[in-house]
Amino acid sequence: MRSVRLCLPAVFLVLLGGCSVAPDVSVRVTIADGQVIEVPLTTMPPPPTDGIVTIENFQFAPFDMGKDKPKAITFTYVVRLADGSKPANLLVEDFTEQPVLPILQDPKPLLVREHFVGGASRPFAPQDEHVKWILNLDNAVRIYRFTVKLADGSTHVLLKPVFVPAQMKSFLWTQLGVKP
Repeated sequence: MRSVRLCLPAVFLVLLGGCSVAPDVSVRVTIADGQVIEVPLTTMPPPPTDGIVTIENFQFAPFDMGKDKPKAITFTYVVRLADGSKPANLLVEDFTEQPVLPILQDPKPLLVREHFVGGASRPFAPQDEHVKWILNLDNAVRIYRFTVKLADGSTHVLLKPVFVPAQMKSFLWTQLGVKP
């Protein structure tokens, strides 16, 4: 038998005859290979997984290149592997449009804490073709393709959508010291 738990405010709404549900908003995006995918914009989607490989975290942030040097953008990732899986190669590409751009490649990824692989890209200047999309103030959806080859010879390909609102780009401009 399954038990159902309701929070107190939800019970009151039901008793009063009303219902309040936050709407799900998504956008359809055509990616580099012509495939159309739907990307949720209002909720935190579950991490992309195929049951063996899971993209736990993927983000980009300003990176301080040192005194008197301009800041850049660096991508970081954490991928979880199923028990017993050993990584052989990891490639992350910006798969939003053509040309597909490599963001990072690790030909010898190392397991950390038995199930995780993590790393960072090289720094990209804001004007670099890999990240120049941050220089316009439009909302953006970027799609990143993770290709993970395992020691058993299997290849796992997962897509990670990233919604980048205009406010985030404006914040990045401030952090990077750029004025588009």
